[in-house]
Amino acid sequence: MVFGLKLGLPKATKASAEPPEKSKAESSARSSSKGAGVNDRSGGGKGALTVNEFVARTKRYRERGLEPTKPELIAYARYLGIDPITDGDLMWIADEALAAPLPSEWTEHHDSADRVFYYNVQTHASSWTHPLEQLHRDTYKSIVHFRGGDLSKEDQTVELDRLKRKCEEAERDSVKELQAWSEHTDEGGQKFFYNRDKQVSVWTDPRPARCHALYLQMRALRDMSKHCGQVVPGLAPMDDPRRDKLRIQQRSPRIF
Repeated sequence: MVFGLKLGLPKATKASAEPPEKSKAESSARSSSKGAGVNDRSGGGKGALTVNEFVARTKRYRERGLEPTKPELIAYARYLGIDPITDGDLMWIADEALAAPLPSEWTEHHDSADRVFYYNVQTHASSWTHPLEQLHRDTYKSIVHFRGGDLSKEDQTVELDRLKRKCEEAERDSVKELQAWSEHTDEGGQKFFYNRDKQVSVWTDPRPARCHALYLQMRALRDMSKHCGQVVPGLAPMDDPRRDKLRIQQRSPRIF
C-alpha cells in the first residue's frame, strides 16, 4: 500500500510481547489490601479478584454496557490510594483510571490466565501496571495536598494561578501535537498512526491518552478552585465536568 511505503510502518513488535515474571504478577497484580472487596460478580466463591482480573473483566463488561458495582469501584479506589470515605467526591479519579487509554508506545495483551499486561514497544518491557496508573494516583495526591489545610488562602491563590498557566500551556501543546497525528491503514488492514512533524508511526493511537491526561489536569484544577470558592476562567462549570471533555474533543475531533 502506498501509505505504508511513504509513511513508514511501525515495527512489528506485538508478537514479542511476553507477560512479566510470575513473581511480579503475584506481588503487583493484587490489590493493596487482603480481600479488598473486588469480588467475582458471579458470586462463585473465588474470593477477591486481582486488580488485573478486575480491570480485564471491567473492560469486557463495559463493552456490553455494564459497569462495576459500587463496592468494586470503592475497592479499586483504595488500591489507587484514594480514601472513598473522606474524599468521596474524588471517586471520579478511580472511574477515569479504569477507562484510561494507552500512550502510543504501549500495547495491551492478556496472558494465559486472562490477566491484562502492558508491553512497551520501545523498551520491550512488560508491566502488570497500566502506564497511566501513577498519573491518577498523583492527581489524587495533588488535590488532597492542596485542600489539606497546609496552604494559606494566599498560597492557594498563588498555586491556582500557577496550575492554571500550566494547564493552559498543556492545552496549547496538546492541540498542536494532536493535529500532527493522522490515521492510516497498512496492507493487512491494520490501523496505524503517523506524526507528520516527528515523522514517526505507531500502532496505538496516541491522541486519546494525551486528551485523557489533559482532562485530568483540567478537572483537578477545577476541583481545587471549587475548594477555594473560586472560578477558573476558561474551564467548564463546576457542576458539569463533561464539558471539559467536549471542549477537548472539539479541538481534536474523533478522539472520545
